[in-house]
Amino acid sequence: MTTPEPGWPEPAPAPHRPRRAIVAAAEVVVTAALVWLAFWLWSRGTVVGTPIPERPNLRFEEFDGPFVAGAVAAATLAGLVLVDAVRQVVLAVRTTPKAAVEVA
Repeated sequence: MTTPEPGWPEPAPAPHRPRRAIVAAAEVVVTAALVWLAFWLWSRGTVVGTPIPERPNLRFEEFDGPFVAGAVAAATLAGLVLVDAVRQVVLAVRTTPKAAVEVA
């Protein structure tokens, strides 16, 4: 008598969920708002300083820390939300592979 070899479990078919496209669209809107917020915060956080009378061509920029940090955080969060939006679109349009359907 031989015992059957344990094998890999059969893959479950991947669900096709079109509702994920709505989530992805909402995330794209959130990404656009975060990018706008990042630009707004950056413009508030960088201020052109007063020039020196002896060096009129020398330009100074002053940075306000909380606004610049908020701009960087908003841009980083926008990037993460955009990556998740792409993931949601891929999961929304992905269909069940033919090999998984033939096995079942």
